Amino acid sequence: MGQVSVTALGAINFPEQPNGIASQGDRAQTPAQRAETQAVASAVQVINQSGIAGAGREVTYSKDSATNRLVIHVVDKESGKVIVQWPSAYALEMAQDYQKEHPDK
Repeated sequence: MGQVSVTALGAINFPEQPNGIASQGDRAQTPAQRAETQAVASAVQVINQSGIAGAGREVTYSKDSATNRLVIHVVDKESGKVIVQWPSAYALEMAQDYQKEHPDK
């Protein structure tokens, strides 16, 4: 994968847990970390609105406690179980590709 850049869709109000990562510890994020979180939140929003994760599925993100990196989860809406986990870069690329293919959305 190459370098990925995503244009933010607008301001995102981060939920508390579990679908977002806003917590007391995250308030000390660097500007680069905040920008990455904003880009990931926008990508998750694009993916969910597009439905490309599949019917009955929702995409969420969180911070991996072992690596301290953002990860994306595809979750079964009915059971709440994680179906697959992606690195945040993959979600950013997926959202960017979708926006290129559907510029009117």
